[in-house]
Amino acid sequence: MVNWENTFDEIRQARPEIAILPIGAIEQHSYHLPVATDYIAAQTLAHRVAERLDNCYLLPALPYSCSREHCDFFGTVWLRPSTLAAIIEDLVGALHHHGITKIVLLVAHGGNWIVKPTLREINLDRKGVHVIFTTPDAFTVEQGEFAELHAGRGETSLIMHLRPELVKMDQVRPDYSPSQGREFFDYTGIGPVSRHGIWGAPSKATAEQGEQILEQATARTVAYIKETFAEIERLEAQRRSLED
Repeated sequence: MVNWENTFDEIRQARPEIAILPIGAIEQHSYHLPVATDYIAAQTLAHRVAERLDNCYLLPALPYSCSREHCDFFGTVWLRPSTLAAIIEDLVGALHHHGITKIVLLVAHGGNWIVKPTLREINLDRKGVHVIFTTPDAFTVEQGEFAELHAGRGETSLIMHLRPELVKMDQVRPDYSPSQGREFFDYTGIGPVSRHGIWGAPSKATAEQGEQILEQATARTVAYIKETFAEIERLEAQRRSLED
């Protein structure tokens, strides 16, 4: 693995086949977690995944993304979807310029819906480049009584494991699962739906769970990347054989 701490010559000599671009967010995670929760998760997971892949170039995590649904809470900042799409397109272009044709968008924030149509356009427009993405589902935990969508058991456990000094469990608000569906993130933002910014059960979090979640997420993500690129290569070979 090479990353931003290497020199250009070290990266050139490594000739990485895969690049990983983590995408986080700076947004509220209730009273007990830092606004950088998604950023921390994205960078950490991406680093662990890159260590298990051969010949990989790990980029620093993009801290900002589409978080406007959290705009009622101080500290949240966001990009417009069109801005994030343009950033992804530019970075893919730069990586392709250096001969990297397999690119993974490791997305740690569920509100980045623009990623899917963006990579579809890139994959269809840029011949020879294959961009895939992974989602926050990598951090899923067993649902139980409460749906785990934001600042709940999963994310709280993860940060308790990674950065325990940043977790303020004495400030945690009650476990909460709104009666509305997830589509209300788009209709009203999360503020009117959950005034404490929680959608889950943070009271059930533990650092031990966080360690397990991270290991499971790493294994699932590595397996998905390998299997997906292998299948893309198989389908490309099949198409070429049909054209001959």
